[in-house]
Amino acid sequence: MKRLMFIFGFVAWFLVGCYDDKGNYDYKEINTIDGLTFVPTPIVVEEGNSYKYEYRQPAQEELKVTYSPVFTQSMLEGEDNVEYLWTVGYKDGSKDVVDSVFTKELELTYPPKQSTKYSVRFRLSDKRTGVDHFRDFSMKTKVPFVNSWFILNGPENDRKLSTVEEPDSTNPIISQDAYKDLWNRVRFQKAEALSYVNFLTHMDGSDKFENLYVIQRDSVALMLPFVLEDRKNSRSLFAPGNNPNNLAYSESHPLSRYAIVVDDAGKFYHSGGSGYYFTGLAEADVQNYVIDKIYMSRGGFTTIWDKTNRKFMSFDPMNNRCYDINSADGSYPQEAVELNTVEISDFPVEGLSEVNNGVVHQMEILWLGQGVTSGSAETGSTAIGVMADTCYILYIEASDKEKSMRASESPIKVTRVNLGELGFDQNTCFATSSAYAEQFFYTKESKVFLFNTVSKESVELYDAGHMITKLKFRSDFDASFPDHSTPYRCLGIVVNAAGAGELHEVILDEAGDFVTSHTFTGFGEIKDLIFTTAMRVFL
Repeated sequence: MKRLMFIFGFVAWFLVGCYDDKGNYDYKEINTIDGLTFVPTPIVVEEGNSYKYEYRQPAQEELKVTYSPVFTQSMLEGEDNVEYLWTVGYKDGSKDVVDSVFTKELELTYPPKQSTKYSVRFRLSDKRTGVDHFRDFSMKTKVPFVNSWFILNGPENDRKLSTVEEPDSTNPIISQDAYKDLWNRVRFQKAEALSYVNFLTHMDGSDKFENLYVIQRDSVALMLPFVLEDRKNSRSLFAPGNNPNNLAYSESHPLSRYAIVVDDAGKFYHSGGSGYYFTGLAEADVQNYVIDKIYMSRGGFTTIWDKTNRKFMSFDPMNNRCYDINSADGSYPQEAVELNTVEISDFPVEGLSEVNNGVVHQMEILWLGQGVTSGSAETGSTAIGVMADTCYILYIEASDKEKSMRASESPIKVTRVNLGELGFDQNTCFATSSAYAEQFFYTKESKVFLFNTVSKESVELYDAGHMITKLKFRSDFDASFPDHSTPYRCLGIVVNAAGAGELHEVILDEAGDFVTSHTFTGFGEIKDLIFTTAMRVFL
């Protein structure tokens, strides 16, 4: 059997070896297009054949960009055998437009002061082989200064408005003088403070209620923050003959649509969405008020501390409505003065002074800011003070005025809590956020601490390396990243060392624990800062 199998295998091998293949297998090479790329290089190349370009929205002159394919061919030189087609889709007003361009290069124009988006499909065809190559593109502009820090810095009379755009990115855009960069003009040298008011707007920008207020000694500049352009003439924002002198600081809440400026004498002017400022009318017993500290909640309720007369006061724009009245020619709407007169009233607060061993001790209010209880976050505030080395927190909550009057109760409830000896003084900086209930942040020289008012425990979070001069969350509303799905919170820390200002951002988790930090340098001494973010509704 083994012998038979050997003989059979040998015969089969012999037959295969003698077989003559008569088939026609002539191979011909064809031209191929390889390494298709584009100039300029896309910022993003997504999986597949999709590309993205993104540009900062131009402020003055239109931006023109020319796009061109780059490729090689395996067998041919020149481009006589190829055809190009760019199919460009965009909006012209409310109309959808599609253009076809049959040249190798495509030039697109991005107009100033408006958002632009193109959807493009590119086809490269080899006429000899009939092979097509496709690529898809998205080209758009992004509005500048959205989700950015505005930083007022530099010595007095030589201030600059600096910006840190995209602080979360690996390559943030830092401008040491943003206004000059855009308009090639120096401005705001005498500025003292910044405010920002944000209101829901349409995506088409038809309702522009995002106001950046740059407070200068003798005027207020009302700016569209994302183009740094004046909404109104700053001199028209105050009544004729009533222009302020020595404006010192400001207060606002991004969602309230109201803004306040205070002068050196402690008197205030308030403004609604129109941007015009109106003076306040105090009740008889507080006519000589002198504002030392002021805070406006997200609902517009405003708490005032008068250090001179040792009074807490308040006014509520929702009850003393600040009407948005515009004039046709842009002049001050004098007829709206009576409608926009608000009243300041004081409210009783117990425990602001004590007598120990015959010595009278008075509480020094060090800070007034965002409420950290459910009742104070919307209409109320938090005050922190020191009396005889003991630190106190005051929860200020404003209830419905009509209900409290019917119940014969004060419309404003104040709860004082003893925190013990924590070493607070005039150099201590504070910050609160609705993201961290019953907690607040404070500083000791270069360090930031988190204090829990329930457990009375203090935890060190961060050491900035030099004396801290200001704490400010990106947003008092939720203190979050622009991406609200992320759990982190962002606290801005100002460090001024030997005339050089630094902005440190400390990222916190939901429990208030340290996650990471970013540091931005190159500023002069920082006077004030504010974070701007667009909140828009899609309609």
